[in-house]
Amino acid sequence: MHPSDALLKIMTTHDRMKSTGDNNLSIVLKPLLLEDRCAAAALLAQAMRDNPLHVAVFGSDPDLRERRLSRFLGSMVAFVMGRGTVLGAYAGDELIGVLGMIGPGRCRSGLMDILRFAGVLVAGNRPDVLVRISRWLVTWARNDSPDAHWHIGPLAVDAAWRRRGVGRQLMAECCARMDVRSDTGCLETDLAINVAFYQSLGFVVTRRIHLLGVSNWFMTRLPTL
Repeated sequence: MHPSDALLKIMTTHDRMKSTGDNNLSIVLKPLLLEDRCAAAALLAQAMRDNPLHVAVFGSDPDLRERRLSRFLGSMVAFVMGRGTVLGAYAGDELIGVLGMIGPGRCRSGLMDILRFAGVLVAGNRPDVLVRISRWLVTWARNDSPDAHWHIGPLAVDAAWRRRGVGRQLMAECCARMDVRSDTGCLETDLAINVAFYQSLGFVVTRRIHLLGVSNWFMTRLPTL
């Protein structure tokens, strides 16, 4: 075992079980269980349904938007699990938070991944929605850092568990994994409140663009060890 992996194992074991503040139920962080992939997609879709960019891409009807997002994010979860790690935050047997992270050199889609995404998108969306999805994904890909980095996301916490530190625990675990390897992390967000949250974890804004009338921030975090 590489020394950094041994240290990571110690850190993960020590840090991943914590209380939520207003109750004493421990939150366990662990790789997403295969049987929870659909639950993860549903959690992400519900949590991010009203994000400005998702409204712009998937339309104004909230129920239809959530269904479209759930299909899209189901493929995204499968992609991240295949290329990296999806961390799940569990309260007992309940999945309450999700965070995806892909290591350096593995975040750009290969041909088969693109074809799988294309099949899901075409089956579930009108042509105008497909155009907006394509514009979104192409723009984010063009703004992806050319340097070696971890690609972080998607991140979401169940509505009933927000403001209890679950998202911060997930991100702290992610940052610890990057720091052990002295790696850089990158992410995108379309919410100003998220910018402040990520800045509190050491991320800095490297670029801000407007896409489909919505502000998008690209952020980077250098290793701290």
